[in-house]
Amino acid sequence: MPSSKIKKNIITVRGRERSLTPKQRSLFSNLDKYEIDLTSLKKDNIHKSKKLFFEIGFGSGDIIYKQAKLNPENIYIGIEYYRKGIAQLIEKIETTKLENLKIFHGDARRVLANIPDEIFDEIWLFFPDPWPKKRHSKRRFIQLEMIELLHRKIKQGGKLLISSDDKNYIAWTLSLIFMRNFFNWLSDEPSDWKHPNNDYFGSKYEKKGIKSDREPYFLKFLKI
Repeated sequence: MPSSKIKKNIITVRGRERSLTPKQRSLFSNLDKYEIDLTSLKKDNIHKSKKLFFEIGFGSGDIIYKQAKLNPENIYIGIEYYRKGIAQLIEKIETTKLENLKIFHGDARRVLANIPDEIFDEIWLFFPDPWPKKRHSKRRFIQLEMIELLHRKIKQGGKLLISSDDKNYIAWTLSLIFMRNFFNWLSDEPSDWKHPNNDYFGSKYEKKGIKSDREPYFLKFLKI
């Protein structure tokens, strides 16, 4: 392990970012209050006494915030690249004084590589950028090496939850999952992938897609 503290703001993602308002800049400046030393969770055996959930690319934080508010006994950790989304989530946290929700700013690929193994009960990837053009497929978050990395970070018997409203991304994800013996797909019949996990809260992005006639698909995998 190169360091006991995950480095801040490790960015390898590329994309346009909207300018922050003065209020959002002020909120983003409070990020240090909501970061967490992930290595301490395993060192101090916190992962054994509490359930840990990790969301990759939480957007404005709608889903992870509602889950953390509903389940104060669990620890929720989210990572997001765009500062606006982080500022929006910090505002939610400060409004309700949540203490079980932590945030990272950066690229999940780099952060995951520095997280201890077998620490999370669930990892969530909800509506990632599908990179629909074939020549951009290497930019998709789900790749063979990422599936192996996610497998290592999830506890035995834990889950990987992935959703998308892009059929090609769903097919891409399933084809890669089936290439490795890391996860069992929790689906007994075709309609199962139309239903999210228990206590799931939809996001603004998902609702916008539904209004545009893009049907969401929910994949649930159990670590082998």
